Amino acid sequence: MSSPADRLTRLFALVPYLQNHQGIPIQKVADEFGVQPNQIFRDIDTLCVTGTADVHGSLIDFDYSALDEEGLIYIRDAEFLPRPLRLSRNEGIALVIGLRALREVADDAQTDVVNSALAKLEKAVGDVVQAPVDVHVERVDPTILATVRQAVTDAQRLEIDYATESRDERAARQVDPLRLFTANGFRYLEAWCLREQDVRMFRLDRMFGASLTGEAAEVREAEPRDLAADLFDSADAPTAIFDLESRAYWIAEYYQATQVEARGDLLRATIVGADWGWLVRLALRYADVAHIVEPAELADDVAAAAQAALSAYDGADGIEKG
Repeated sequence: MSSPADRLTRLFALVPYLQNHQGIPIQKVADEFGVQPNQIFRDIDTLCVTGTADVHGSLIDFDYSALDEEGLIYIRDAEFLPRPLRLSRNEGIALVIGLRALREVADDAQTDVVNSALAKLEKAVGDVVQAPVDVHVERVDPTILATVRQAVTDAQRLEIDYATESRDERAARQVDPLRLFTANGFRYLEAWCLREQDVRMFRLDRMFGASLTGEAAEVREAEPRDLAADLFDSADAPTAIFDLESRAYWIAEYYQATQVEARGDLLRATIVGADWGWLVRLALRYADVAHIVEPAELADDVAAAAQAALSAYDGADGIEKG
């Protein structure tokens, strides 16, 4: 399992290598870079959306007919890469903000490099970026962060002591790490959870401990994932089971749903919520066609929210009439 840094290095090296070896078999490229052919296919798919603009001639291109039919790689339209990069002001500002965010999560060895690049960009962009931009990333125990980073880099199985806030649960889990990333002000570990037998997202600030098990992580071929959907369906996301009437079947397709099954005229679906309040609002909105099966706490909270809304409406109505 190659790390994100390994893949980035390979992508940078692939372009000049392929330019100098037009028509090379994909198997030979895979052998040269020490990966499987399907990884080179994924690298090519990534390079195809790499360029300076979304117009013909400004994105790297490949001869997919030769690739599919003969297994040979021909690369074109990559000549822009050696040219000096000129950023617009908006692009420069975006990079400055991105680097400020990166500085929040960088380790000590990376901070100097980030600060150096940031200083050059800020000087190039000018006074427009001098106004403070608050980039906040939730603090994580440095020991836990270092252990998780090592597990990702070395492809080692990890045992974590993890708190699932929505279910008030704290338990040990063994996971095979896939990647670390930051989103919405939190650091996440994407990993295969051995307990759930599926990929899950774990927030590092909810880890009370992390240790290497001494076992190698199992290599799994993971499909590209929608980050927004994955965060929505994370390890600590609350769920509720609904019986959907026929005119509400669409709910199971529109929202994140698991374990969908037909029960007569009803469709029973487990809906994954962004948080508990989101589930309460969903149940209120579709109360006439989506019936709560469990948990009972959701039905209680929905009833309380409905009563509170009615009381507020009655109070406002009384004032208006008076």
